[in-house]
Amino acid sequence: MKTIPQSSIENHLLALLPDADFELLAPKLQWIDLKVRDVLYGSNQEIEYAYFPTAGICSVIAENAAGVRSETGVVGKEGFIGIAIVLFAGSAPSHVIVQMAGRALRIRKSHLQNAMTECPALQAILLRFIHVFTVQASQTAIANGHNTITQRLARWMLMCQDRADAPEFTMTHEFLAVMLAVRRSGVTEALNDLEGRNMVRATRGRIVILNRTGLLAIAGGAYGVPEKEYQRLLDRAK
Repeated sequence: MKTIPQSSIENHLLALLPDADFELLAPKLQWIDLKVRDVLYGSNQEIEYAYFPTAGICSVIAENAAGVRSETGVVGKEGFIGIAIVLFAGSAPSHVIVQMAGRALRIRKSHLQNAMTECPALQAILLRFIHVFTVQASQTAIANGHNTITQRLARWMLMCQDRADAPEFTMTHEFLAVMLAVRRSGVTEALNDLEGRNMVRATRGRIVILNRTGLLAIAGGAYGVPEKEYQRLLDRAK
């Protein structure tokens, strides 16, 4: 990692670090490929690594005592995976699965926790992202309780496009059903609705966004609150 310029690493949080802090952290970072459906950690399992994606998207999925699963948030190169490590909680009653293939830099729990005590800037950046992710999770709860499936799907597609930097991504109806906490038939109806309005094109396992402005209008208030909070706290030059 010492030979790789910090400016070439496309994780926004790592890019925000002061040079000295990044140089301290860099030797502890390890590249890892993220493959679709890889589980980065399981529910209530001790978390050994934190991950800083540079490409790809990960889903944080909660599960209740009855086995009902629902996505509470998505993380890409704007953030990191491993909140329980930063909060010294050890584990969490959720699991993280790779939704879109990519790459990440990972670091052992002990190394990250030690670096946090030595680098106040690193700790501040990670805690600010945790705040933003908490806002995202709360907005997901509001969307699931008050918005239509079509509005929630529009929100989810916008969030994926933000992290993929591309209008096209791979996704199955089965996975979408888990992400939105609905039945597959509900996903199919919502996709048909958006296709009928020429907002997206859906083929087998692939979705293409045709009209982002239209999706923003459909999502309405379901999209935008955590995005503005991220801009306020983290989307700025070093």
